[in-house]
Amino acid sequence: MPVGIDRRLVHNIDWLLLGATLTLALVGVAMVYSATHTGRSPDLYLKQLALVGLGTLGLVVASTVDYRRLADRAVLLYVLSVLALLYVLRFAPVIAGTRRWIVLGGFQLQPSELVKLAAAVFVAKVFAEYRQETLGLRDVVLPGAAVGLLALLIAREPDLGTAACLVPLFLAVAFLAGLRMRAVVGLAAVLLLTAALAWPLLKDYQRTRIYTFLDPSLDPRGAGYQKIQSQIAVGSGGLLGRGFLEGSQAQLGYLPARHTDFIFSVLAEEAGFVGVVVALALYLLVLWRMLETARLARDRLGAFLVAGIAGSFAFQVVYNVAMVAGLVPVKGLPLPLMSYGGSSILSSLLGMGLVLSVRMRRFAN
Repeated sequence: MPVGIDRRLVHNIDWLLLGATLTLALVGVAMVYSATHTGRSPDLYLKQLALVGLGTLGLVVASTVDYRRLADRAVLLYVLSVLALLYVLRFAPVIAGTRRWIVLGGFQLQPSELVKLAAAVFVAKVFAEYRQETLGLRDVVLPGAAVGLLALLIAREPDLGTAACLVPLFLAVAFLAGLRMRAVVGLAAVLLLTAALAWPLLKDYQRTRIYTFLDPSLDPRGAGYQKIQSQIAVGSGGLLGRGFLEGSQAQLGYLPARHTDFIFSVLAEEAGFVGVVVALALYLLVLWRMLETARLARDRLGAFLVAGIAGSFAFQVVYNVAMVAGLVPVKGLPLPLMSYGGSSILSSLLGMGLVLSVRMRRFAN
Protein backbone atom coordinates (compact mmCIF):
# COMPACT_ATOMS: atom_id res chain seq x y z
CA MET A 1 0.00 0.00 0.00
CA PRO A 2 1.63 3.27 -1.02
CA VAL A 3 2.18 5.70 1.82
CA GLY A 4 3.92 8.49 -0.05
CA ILE A 5 2.96 12.10 0.62
CA ASP A 6 1.47 14.01 -2.28
CA ARG A 7 2.31 17.61 -1.49
CA ARG A 8 -0.71 18.81 -3.44
CA LEU A 9 -2.91 17.23 -0.80
CA VAL A 10 -1.49 19.42 1.97
CA HIS A 11 -3.55 22.35 0.68
CA ASN A 12 -6.74 20.46 1.56
CA ILE A 13 -5.85 19.64 5.18
CA ASP A 14 -8.62 20.62 7.58
CA TRP A 15 -6.59 22.65 10.05
CA LEU A 16 -9.62 23.35 12.24
CA LEU A 17 -10.24 19.63 12.70
CA LEU A 18 -6.57 18.93 13.32
CA GLY A 19 -6.20 21.82 15.76
CA ALA A 20 -9.31 20.96 17.79
CA THR A 21 -8.31 17.29 17.92
CA LEU A 22 -4.80 17.96 19.21
CA THR A 23 -6.06 20.59 21.66
CA LEU A 24 -8.44 18.08 23.23
CA ALA A 25 -5.65 15.51 23.42
CA LEU A 26 -3.33 17.97 25.19
CA VAL A 27 -6.11 19.03 27.59
CA GLY A 28 -6.48 15.33 28.32
CA VAL A 29 -2.78 15.09 29.21
CA ALA A 30 -3.19 17.99 31.65
CA MET A 31 -6.23 16.36 33.24
CA VAL A 32 -4.40 13.03 33.56
CA TYR A 33 -1.61 14.86 35.36
CA SER A 34 -4.09 16.52 37.70
CA ALA A 35 -5.83 13.22 38.41
CA THR A 36 -2.69 11.18 39.10
CA HIS A 37 0.17 13.39 40.29
CA THR A 38 -0.55 12.67 43.96
CA GLY A 39 -1.26 8.96 43.52
CA ARG A 40 0.76 5.80 43.03
CA SER A 41 1.57 6.58 39.39
CA PRO A 42 2.47 10.27 39.19
CA ASP A 43 4.21 9.83 35.83
CA LEU A 44 1.20 8.55 33.89
CA TYR A 45 0.83 11.91 32.19
CA LEU A 46 4.25 11.47 30.58
CA LYS A 47 3.16 8.13 29.16
CA GLN A 48 -0.05 9.74 27.91
CA LEU A 49 1.95 12.57 26.33
CA ALA A 50 4.16 10.01 24.56
CA LEU A 51 1.05 8.17 23.35
CA VAL A 52 -0.39 11.43 22.00
CA GLY A 53 2.87 11.94 20.12
CA LEU A 54 2.77 8.39 18.75
CA GLY A 55 -0.91 8.79 17.87
CA THR A 56 -0.21 12.06 16.08
CA LEU A 57 2.41 10.27 14.00
CA GLY A 58 -0.18 7.61 13.24
CA LEU A 59 -2.64 10.35 12.27
CA VAL A 60 -0.15 11.77 9.78
CA VAL A 61 0.54 8.35 8.29
CA ALA A 62 -3.18 7.51 8.08
CA SER A 63 -3.89 10.80 6.32
CA THR A 64 -1.32 9.96 3.63
CA VAL A 65 -2.96 6.60 2.91
CA ASP A 66 -5.56 6.71 0.16
CA TYR A 67 -8.75 5.54 1.87
CA ARG A 68 -9.88 3.91 -1.39
CA ARG A 69 -6.85 1.62 -1.35
CA LEU A 70 -7.54 0.83 2.29
CA ALA A 71 -11.16 -0.01 1.47
CA ASP A 72 -9.96 -2.50 -1.14
CA ARG A 73 -8.67 -4.52 1.82
CA ALA A 74 -11.89 -4.19 3.83
CA VAL A 75 -12.60 -7.94 3.88
CA LEU A 76 -9.05 -8.68 5.01
CA LEU A 77 -9.36 -6.09 7.79
CA TYR A 78 -12.63 -7.67 8.88
CA VAL A 79 -11.18 -11.18 8.98
CA LEU A 80 -8.15 -9.97 10.94
CA SER A 81 -10.50 -8.22 13.38
CA VAL A 82 -12.46 -11.42 14.02
CA LEU A 83 -9.25 -13.41 14.49
CA ALA A 84 -7.84 -10.80 16.89
CA LEU A 85 -11.01 -10.83 19.00
CA LEU A 86 -11.06 -14.64 19.07
CA TYR A 87 -7.41 -14.63 20.17
CA VAL A 88 -8.25 -12.21 22.98
CA LEU A 89 -11.14 -14.38 24.19
CA ARG A 90 -8.97 -17.50 24.19
CA PHE A 91 -5.46 -16.41 25.14
CA ALA A 92 -5.51 -12.89 26.62
CA PRO A 93 -4.78 -12.64 30.36
CA VAL A 94 -7.61 -11.83 32.74
CA ILE A 95 -7.16 -8.24 33.93
CA ALA A 96 -9.75 -6.72 36.28
CA GLY A 97 -12.08 -9.62 35.55
CA THR A 98 -12.05 -9.19 31.76
CA ARG A 99 -10.12 -10.37 28.71
CA ARG A 100 -9.59 -7.24 26.65
CA TRP A 101 -5.87 -6.69 26.26
CA ILE A 102 -2.95 -8.29 24.50
CA VAL A 103 0.20 -7.66 26.53
CA LEU A 104 3.14 -6.61 24.35
CA GLY A 105 6.11 -6.01 26.61
CA GLY A 106 5.11 -3.11 28.83
CA PHE A 107 2.23 -2.06 26.58
CA GLN A 108 -1.34 -3.37 26.70
CA LEU A 109 -3.10 -3.31 23.33
CA GLN A 110 -6.89 -3.41 23.29
CA PRO A 111 -7.83 -4.81 19.84
CA SER A 112 -11.49 -3.84 20.17
CA GLU A 113 -10.52 -0.16 19.89
CA LEU A 114 -8.86 -0.75 16.53
CA VAL A 115 -11.69 -3.06 15.45
CA LYS A 116 -13.99 -0.01 15.43
CA LEU A 117 -11.90 1.50 12.63
CA ALA A 118 -11.82 -1.76 10.70
CA ALA A 119 -15.60 -1.99 11.06
CA ALA A 120 -16.00 1.56 9.71
CA VAL A 121 -13.91 0.68 6.64
CA PHE A 122 -15.80 -2.60 6.09
CA VAL A 123 -19.29 -1.11 6.43
CA ALA A 124 -18.40 1.86 4.22
CA LYS A 125 -17.08 -0.46 1.52
CA VAL A 126 -20.18 -2.70 1.59
CA PHE A 127 -22.70 0.13 1.40
CA ALA A 128 -20.67 2.04 -1.20
CA GLU A 129 -21.13 -0.87 -3.59
CA TYR A 130 -24.92 -0.64 -3.41
CA ARG A 131 -26.34 1.23 -6.38
CA GLN A 132 -29.95 1.82 -5.29
CA GLU A 133 -30.86 5.15 -3.69
CA THR A 134 -33.02 3.65 -0.91
CA LEU A 135 -32.40 0.56 1.19
CA GLY A 136 -34.71 -1.80 3.02
CA LEU A 137 -34.09 -4.18 5.89
CA ARG A 138 -33.09 -6.97 3.50
CA ASP A 139 -30.23 -4.82 2.23
CA VAL A 140 -28.71 -4.39 5.69
CA VAL A 141 -29.06 -7.95 6.98
CA LEU A 142 -25.67 -9.24 5.81
CA PRO A 143 -23.54 -6.20 6.78
CA GLY A 144 -25.56 -5.94 9.99
CA ALA A 145 -24.83 -9.56 10.83
CA ALA A 146 -21.12 -9.01 10.14
CA VAL A 147 -20.98 -6.03 12.49
CA GLY A 148 -23.15 -7.93 14.97
CA LEU A 149 -20.54 -10.70 15.11
CA LEU A 150 -17.86 -8.17 16.02
CA ALA A 151 -20.12 -6.65 18.68
CA LEU A 152 -20.88 -10.09 20.11
CA LEU A 153 -17.21 -11.02 20.37
CA ILE A 154 -16.39 -7.72 22.06
CA ALA A 155 -19.33 -8.11 24.45
CA ARG A 156 -18.01 -11.54 25.43
CA GLU A 157 -14.77 -10.03 26.80
CA PRO A 158 -16.93 -8.47 28.41
CA ASP A 159 -16.87 -4.91 27.06
CA LEU A 160 -20.42 -3.76 26.42
CA GLY A 161 -19.39 -0.13 26.03
CA THR A 162 -17.13 -0.69 23.04
CA ALA A 163 -19.57 -3.21 21.58
CA ALA A 164 -22.34 -0.59 21.78
CA CYS A 165 -20.17 1.85 19.77
CA LEU A 166 -20.59 -0.36 16.71
CA VAL A 167 -24.36 0.26 16.67
CA PRO A 168 -24.28 4.04 15.92
CA LEU A 169 -21.36 3.40 13.56
CA PHE A 170 -23.47 1.00 11.52
CA LEU A 171 -26.68 3.06 11.69
CA ALA A 172 -24.92 6.27 10.64
CA VAL A 173 -23.60 4.65 7.47
CA ALA A 174 -26.83 2.78 6.73
CA PHE A 175 -28.93 5.93 7.13
CA LEU A 176 -26.61 7.95 4.89
CA ALA A 177 -26.69 5.13 2.34
CA GLY A 178 -30.48 5.48 2.06
CA LEU A 179 -32.00 3.18 4.69
CA ARG A 180 -35.71 4.01 4.80
CA MET A 181 -37.11 5.47 8.01
CA ARG A 182 -39.51 2.59 8.55
CA ALA A 183 -36.56 0.25 8.22
CA VAL A 184 -34.71 2.30 10.86
CA VAL A 185 -37.72 1.95 13.18
CA GLY A 186 -37.83 -1.79 12.51
CA LEU A 187 -34.12 -2.10 13.16
CA ALA A 188 -34.47 -0.15 16.40
CA ALA A 189 -37.25 -2.51 17.49
CA VAL A 190 -34.99 -5.49 16.78
CA LEU A 191 -32.20 -3.92 18.85
CA LEU A 192 -34.55 -3.26 21.77
CA LEU A 193 -35.82 -6.83 21.63
CA THR A 194 -32.26 -8.11 21.53
CA ALA A 195 -31.38 -5.97 24.55
CA ALA A 196 -34.36 -7.38 26.45
CA LEU A 197 -33.41 -10.95 25.58
CA ALA A 198 -29.81 -10.25 26.62
CA TRP A 199 -30.80 -9.33 30.20
CA PRO A 200 -30.40 -12.91 31.52
CA LEU A 201 -26.93 -13.03 29.93
CA LEU A 202 -25.66 -9.97 31.80
CA LYS A 203 -23.17 -10.55 34.58
CA ASP A 204 -24.14 -9.62 38.14
CA TYR A 205 -22.00 -6.47 38.19
CA GLN A 206 -23.60 -5.25 34.95
CA ARG A 207 -27.11 -5.67 36.37
CA THR A 208 -26.00 -3.95 39.56
CA ARG A 209 -24.80 -0.95 37.56
CA ILE A 210 -28.26 -0.58 36.02
CA TYR A 211 -29.99 -0.94 39.40
CA THR A 212 -27.72 1.65 41.04
CA PHE A 213 -28.17 4.01 38.10
CA LEU A 214 -31.89 4.01 38.84
CA ASP A 215 -31.23 4.41 42.57
CA PRO A 216 -27.60 5.02 43.68
CA SER A 217 -28.67 4.86 47.34
CA LEU A 218 -29.10 1.10 46.96
CA ASP A 219 -25.32 0.76 47.26
CA PRO A 220 -23.75 4.16 48.03
CA ARG A 221 -20.40 2.66 49.07
CA GLY A 222 -20.26 0.08 46.29
CA ALA A 223 -21.72 0.14 42.80
CA GLY A 224 -23.39 3.55 43.31
CA TYR A 225 -20.21 5.16 44.64
CA GLN A 226 -18.81 6.21 41.26
CA LYS A 227 -22.00 7.96 40.20
CA ILE A 228 -22.39 9.79 43.51
CA GLN A 229 -18.76 10.98 43.63
CA SER A 230 -18.86 12.05 39.99
CA GLN A 231 -21.98 14.14 40.56
CA ILE A 232 -20.34 15.74 43.60
CA ALA A 233 -17.25 16.61 41.53
CA VAL A 234 -19.30 18.09 38.68
CA GLY A 235 -21.52 20.06 41.05
CA SER A 236 -18.66 21.46 43.12
CA GLY A 237 -16.98 23.00 40.07
CA GLY A 238 -19.40 25.89 39.95
CA LEU A 239 -19.06 28.52 37.24
CA LEU A 240 -15.28 28.87 37.01
CA GLY A 241 -14.09 25.74 38.80
CA ARG A 242 -11.84 25.20 41.79
CA GLY A 243 -8.66 25.69 39.77
CA PHE A 244 -6.06 23.40 38.25
CA LEU A 245 -4.88 20.77 40.78
CA GLU A 246 -7.41 22.10 43.30
CA GLY A 247 -10.31 19.69 42.83
CA SER A 248 -11.02 17.92 46.13
CA GLN A 249 -12.71 14.83 44.67
CA ALA A 250 -9.79 14.06 42.37
CA GLN A 251 -6.91 15.25 44.55
CA LEU A 252 -8.13 13.43 47.67
CA GLY A 253 -8.87 10.23 45.80
CA TYR A 254 -12.63 10.12 46.28
CA LEU A 255 -13.35 9.82 42.56
CA PRO A 256 -12.63 6.34 41.12
CA ALA A 257 -11.28 5.89 37.58
CA ARG A 258 -10.63 9.63 37.54
CA HIS A 259 -7.90 9.44 34.89
CA THR A 260 -9.84 7.12 32.57
CA ASP A 261 -13.64 6.90 32.35
CA PHE A 262 -14.27 9.85 34.70
CA ILE A 263 -11.67 12.28 33.35
CA PHE A 264 -14.46 14.69 32.44
CA SER A 265 -15.44 14.89 36.13
CA VAL A 266 -11.93 16.18 36.89
CA LEU A 267 -12.29 18.80 34.17
CA ALA A 268 -15.72 19.85 35.41
CA GLU A 269 -14.53 20.25 39.00
CA GLU A 270 -11.35 22.16 38.20
CA ALA A 271 -12.49 24.24 35.20
CA GLY A 272 -16.16 24.61 36.13
CA PHE A 273 -19.08 25.28 33.83
CA VAL A 274 -16.99 27.53 31.59
CA GLY A 275 -14.37 24.82 31.10
CA VAL A 276 -17.05 22.25 30.34
CA VAL A 277 -18.62 24.52 27.72
CA VAL A 278 -15.23 25.11 26.07
CA ALA A 279 -14.44 21.38 25.99
CA LEU A 280 -17.85 20.51 24.58
CA ALA A 281 -17.48 23.29 22.00
CA LEU A 282 -14.21 21.69 20.87
CA TYR A 283 -15.92 18.31 20.56
CA LEU A 284 -18.75 19.90 18.58
CA LEU A 285 -16.17 21.56 16.34
CA VAL A 286 -14.55 18.18 15.68
CA LEU A 287 -17.91 16.60 14.88
CA TRP A 288 -18.94 19.50 12.65
CA ARG A 289 -15.73 19.25 10.64
CA MET A 290 -16.20 15.49 10.32
CA LEU A 291 -19.74 15.94 9.01
CA GLU A 292 -18.52 18.66 6.66
CA THR A 293 -15.88 16.25 5.39
CA ALA A 294 -18.56 13.62 4.75
CA ARG A 295 -20.62 16.19 2.85
CA LEU A 296 -17.69 17.27 0.69
CA ALA A 297 -16.29 13.78 0.06
CA ARG A 298 -15.58 13.02 -3.57
CA ASP A 299 -17.43 9.69 -3.48
CA ARG A 300 -19.88 7.62 -1.45
CA LEU A 301 -17.11 5.51 0.02
CA GLY A 302 -15.40 8.50 1.61
CA ALA A 303 -18.68 9.92 2.92
CA PHE A 304 -19.68 6.58 4.43
CA LEU A 305 -16.27 6.04 6.04
CA VAL A 306 -16.35 9.43 7.75
CA ALA A 307 -19.99 8.94 8.80
CA GLY A 308 -19.13 5.65 10.50
CA ILE A 309 -16.18 7.11 12.38
CA ALA A 310 -18.24 10.16 13.36
CA GLY A 311 -21.16 8.02 14.57
CA SER A 312 -18.97 5.99 16.90
CA PHE A 313 -17.05 9.07 18.08
CA ALA A 314 -20.21 11.06 18.82
CA PHE A 315 -21.77 8.17 20.72
CA GLN A 316 -18.71 7.82 22.95
CA VAL A 317 -18.58 11.53 23.73
CA VAL A 318 -22.30 11.83 24.47
CA TYR A 319 -22.45 8.67 26.57
CA ASN A 320 -19.33 9.47 28.60
CA VAL A 321 -20.45 13.03 29.39
CA ALA A 322 -23.95 11.78 30.25
CA MET A 323 -22.44 9.07 32.46
CA VAL A 324 -20.33 11.62 34.32
CA ALA A 325 -23.47 13.70 34.91
CA GLY A 326 -25.34 10.64 36.20
CA LEU A 327 -27.82 10.54 33.32
CA VAL A 328 -26.97 7.02 32.09
CA PRO A 329 -25.62 3.85 33.75
CA VAL A 330 -21.89 3.65 34.46
CA LYS A 331 -20.09 1.89 31.63
CA GLY A 332 -16.40 1.35 30.96
CA LEU A 333 -16.35 3.77 28.04
CA PRO A 334 -13.47 6.26 27.82
CA LEU A 335 -13.85 9.83 26.63
CA PRO A 336 -12.20 10.02 23.17
CA LEU A 337 -8.96 12.01 23.01
CA MET A 338 -8.97 12.87 26.73
CA SER A 339 -9.14 9.67 28.80
CA TYR A 340 -5.92 7.89 29.70
CA GLY A 341 -5.30 4.78 27.64
CA GLY A 342 -2.98 3.92 24.79
CA SER A 343 -5.40 1.96 22.62
CA SER A 344 -8.12 4.58 23.00
CA ILE A 345 -5.95 7.56 22.09
CA LEU A 346 -4.30 5.69 19.20
CA SER A 347 -7.68 4.61 17.81
CA SER A 348 -9.09 8.14 18.08
CA LEU A 349 -6.13 9.78 16.35
CA LEU A 350 -5.91 7.12 13.64
CA GLY A 351 -9.63 7.68 13.00
CA MET A 352 -9.02 11.40 12.60
CA GLY A 353 -6.22 10.56 10.19
CA LEU A 354 -8.66 8.60 8.02
CA VAL A 355 -11.09 11.53 8.10
CA LEU A 356 -8.30 13.83 6.95
CA SER A 357 -7.45 11.33 4.21
CA VAL A 358 -10.98 11.70 2.84
CA ARG A 359 -10.87 15.47 3.17
CA MET A 360 -7.50 15.84 1.47
CA ARG A 361 -8.57 13.75 -1.52
CA ARG A 362 -11.88 15.41 -2.32
CA PHE A 363 -10.35 16.94 -5.48
CA ALA A 364 -7.77 14.22 -6.18
CA ASN A 365 -8.03 11.55 -8.85
